[in-house]
Amino acid sequence: MADQKASILMGATFVVFSISVSRSLAGDLPWSLAILAVFAFLSSLCAVMAVLPSTKKPDPSKIVPNLLFFGHYTSLNEEEWTEEVIQSLRRDETVYRMMLHDIYQNGQVLQRRKYRFLGLAYRLFITGLVVTMLSFVIELLIAY
Repeated sequence: MADQKASILMGATFVVFSISVSRSLAGDLPWSLAILAVFAFLSSLCAVMAVLPSTKKPDPSKIVPNLLFFGHYTSLNEEEWTEEVIQSLRRDETVYRMMLHDIYQNGQVLQRRKYRFLGLAYRLFITGLVVTMLSFVIELLIAY
């Protein structure tokens, strides 16, 4: 869900930024459009940060392998991975613990990274719209 929201915001901000750049290349870029372009660019950067995968390597001594995570089983062939999972899931409690661990890890990623950047991206875009409107009104008042 966070990735979809970030994609929508990236699309909107890229369109706004592209229009602003094309307008500036034509030689006519009012302050209000320049302000909107800056806020759209900053907002799109935050949206991109929300969907970027984490590249930080965890401490190997603290890693509890998550058998359900693709990063663990891609180095194994299917038969090895299946056997490892079956051996680990002999008891019902182990199944529940693995699922809960997976859900908890997903929640931590969402809370720490995705929604923080996504919220910042939306706030920047909304702030940019408000500041753009104010600067547009000021430009109109000065022009007339």
